[in-house]
Amino acid sequence: MNYSDKRVLIVDDQRPFLTLLRGVVNNMGAQSVVAVQNADSALAACKKEKFDFIICDLHLGSGKKNGYQFLEEARQKNLVKPETVFAVVSADSERPVVFGSVEQHPDDYLIKPFSQAQLNLRLSKAYQKRLALRPVYEAMQKNDIPEAIAACRRLIMSGTRYAKTCCRLLAELYWKAGEFTQAKHMLTPLLAQKPQPWVTIALAKTEMLMTNYDAAIELAIDMCHRNPLLYEAQDILAQCYLLQGDYPNALTAIDRAIEIAPYSVERQLIACKIARENHNYEMVKLRSLDVWELSKKSIHRDIAHLCSYFRSILDAAEHCEDKNMRSRYQHEMMTAIARYRNDEALARIDEDFDYGIYENILTARINYLDGRLLEAKRTLNECQQQIAIRFTDYPTAFAPDSIKVMLDLGEYDDAERLSKTLTKSGKQLDESTLFSLKSSVDKAAQRRHSYQNFNKQGIEHYNSGRYQEAYNAFLEAQKVAPVNTGIALNILQCNLKLIAQMKKPETRAINALKQMYRHLKNMVMLESHQQKFESLKSDLGKYVEVA
Repeated sequence: MNYSDKRVLIVDDQRPFLTLLRGVVNNMGAQSVVAVQNADSALAACKKEKFDFIICDLHLGSGKKNGYQFLEEARQKNLVKPETVFAVVSADSERPVVFGSVEQHPDDYLIKPFSQAQLNLRLSKAYQKRLALRPVYEAMQKNDIPEAIAACRRLIMSGTRYAKTCCRLLAELYWKAGEFTQAKHMLTPLLAQKPQPWVTIALAKTEMLMTNYDAAIELAIDMCHRNPLLYEAQDILAQCYLLQGDYPNALTAIDRAIEIAPYSVERQLIACKIARENHNYEMVKLRSLDVWELSKKSIHRDIAHLCSYFRSILDAAEHCEDKNMRSRYQHEMMTAIARYRNDEALARIDEDFDYGIYENILTARINYLDGRLLEAKRTLNECQQQIAIRFTDYPTAFAPDSIKVMLDLGEYDDAERLSKTLTKSGKQLDESTLFSLKSSVDKAAQRRHSYQNFNKQGIEHYNSGRYQEAYNAFLEAQKVAPVNTGIALNILQCNLKLIAQMKKPETRAINALKQMYRHLKNMVMLESHQQKFESLKSDLGKYVEVA
C-alpha cells in the first residue's frame, strides 16, 4: 500500500498514543497526517479536507462524543469520501462497547495494542474493498438508490471477491426502495446454499417488512437459539411482537437486545414505545433517560429527547396510586430539572428553547398533580404569555406538556388552538411527542364532550335571552372544568344579566358576582379572555368595586 499520496486523520484523546500512532503512520509512508484529540475537532478537520483514512479511538474523553458517534455524524453529513476508510481502535473489548461500534459499520475495529504491520495490513485490505465498491458507495452518498442497486448487481455479476458485502448492501438498498420481494428472491437462494447468520437475519427482516410476522419470528428465534448474542434477531422479535400487539413478549425481546447492545438511540426509542404500550412507566422513564444521554453527544441530539425524559417522570407520577411513590417521582423531577439546567448539550441545540419557561410548564403539571388547580392555571398562563413575547413560532418542545395541562384544567379551547398552531407549523413531531399528545387528548375526550355540550347549551340559551337556563348550563360546564376561564366569564356575564332583571338585586347574586370577580381579577388570561373581562367591567362597577 502506497501511503505517500494519502491523507490521514488520527483522533485520540490521549496525547502519548496520538503521537505514537502518528509516528507509525509516518513510518508507513504517509506524509499528510492530521492529529486531533476530540470528535468535534475531527469533524472540523473533515469539513476542511477529505481524508483517505481516518483512524479513531473509541473513547474520546468522559462526557465527550465517542468514536462511533463521530463516524455516524461524519457519514450522515457527507464529510467523508465514498472510499474513505474509517478504522476504530480501542483497548476496550467489552461486548456492549464493541457491538456499539460495529453497529455503525466501521471498515475495521482494532484492539490495542497492535503492530505497524497489523495496521498496514488491515488498512490496505479495507482500502482495496472500498475502492472496489466505490460505485455503490458513491450512489448511496448521493441517495441515488436505483443507481446503487444497479451498481451492486453489476459487481455481483462481474464475480467480485466482495460479492458477500454486495449482497448485504443490496438487501439494505432493496429495503430502502421498498422492493421487499426482490430482497426475498435474492436472500432465499443464499440461505439454501450456505446458511449464514447475516442472511437469516436479513431474510427475517425482509419477512417483517412484508408483514409476514410469523415467518420473521420463526427465523429470528432460530438465530437466537444458534447465537444468543445476535441482538439484531432480538430487535426483529421485539418489532414483530409489537406489530402483532404482543407487548409482553416485545418487552422481553427488546430488554434482551439492550442488554447485549445498549448504545443505540434507535433501539432505546423502540424500547420506549414498547414500554408505553405495556404501561410500564418506570421503564419508559429509564429508557427516555438513556435516549437523551446517548443522543446529546450524537447527530441525534434533539431537545425533544430531554423533554420526553422529563415528561416520562411526571407520567410515572400521574399513574402511581401510592402517594409516597408519587412524591418520590416529583422529587426526582425537581432533581432532574436542576441537574440538566446547565448541561452544556443545551448550548448545542439548534432549536429555540428557553429552559426557564419549560421548567415552569413542568411546575404547572406538578401543581395540577398536587391538586393546586388555580396555581397550575396561573403558572401555565404566565408561561403562554412569555412564549408569545419570546418566540415568533410556538416551540414544538413546549406543546405536549402545555396541551396536557390545558386539557387537565379543562381549558379545552386553548388546547385546541395550540394543537391547530402545532399542525399549521408543519414541524415533524417525534413519536414520543405524538404519543403524549394523543394520550392527553384521548384521556380528556369524555370530559371535553360533556363540557362542550353544556357550554353550547349555555350559549344557545344566552343568545335567546334565557339567562337563568344559560347560567345553569354554564354551572354544569364548570363542574366538568372547574378553572376554565371562558366558562367563568360566561357565568359572570349571565349573572350580570340576571341581576339587571331583578327589581332589587338579591344579596346572594351580588355575593356570587363578587366571588367570581375576585376569582378572575388576579388571573393571568389569554388576550381574548382579557378583552372580554375588560368589556364587562363597566357593568360590574354598578355592583362591585372594580380595581
